[in-house]
Amino acid sequence: MKRERITIALAAVLVFLGASVTPADAASQAKNSKKNIAKLTFSAKTVNGDLYSSKELLGNKPSVLWFWAPWCNICVNEAKELVAQVGDYEGKINFVGIGALGNQSELLDFVEHTGASSFTNLDDSSGKIWKRFGVILQPTIIFIDKKKNLKTKIGPSTPEYIKARLKELAASK
Repeated sequence: MKRERITIALAAVLVFLGASVTPADAASQAKNSKKNIAKLTFSAKTVNGDLYSSKELLGNKPSVLWFWAPWCNICVNEAKELVAQVGDYEGKINFVGIGALGNQSELLDFVEHTGASSFTNLDDSSGKIWKRFGVILQPTIIFIDKKKNLKTKIGPSTPEYIKARLKELAASK
C-alpha cells in the first residue's frame, strides 16, 4: 500500500512537471520486448459491445493506446486532436482508445460526442486493461513502435506533442 502511494505521488509530480515517462530506458526496452508483447496480448469488448482482439497491436504497424474517462474534459480535448490525426495515419498507425471510470453507456456517449468512433474504443469499465498497463490517471497515451517498445505519456498532451509523437511513430523502422 505504501509503495502504491509513493508510485502515485511520483506520477503526480512527473505530470505536474510535464514529464514524459518511459517504462524503461532504450537499452532495457529491447530486453522488455517479450514482456511488452505479453502485455499487448489481450481481448476485450468495444464500447459497442463487439469482441476485440489485440492482434492488430502485435502486427508490423506502430500503435497508440489512449486511456480516457468519459467525464474528463481534458480527454475531450485530446479526443479532438486524435480524431483529427487518425485520417493522416490511416493504414500506418493503429489507434485504440480505452475508456474506464464510467459505465458502458457513459463510455459510448463519450465516443459518440467526441467523434472518437473513427477508431476502436474499448470498454474497460472493470479497469483490467488500465491495470495491465499501469495506468493510474487519465489521460494517458502509450505510443508503441514497430519493435513493441512502449513510451508512456501521463497527463494532458498538447496537439504539438501528439503530432510530433505520431510523426515519429510513422517514421519508425
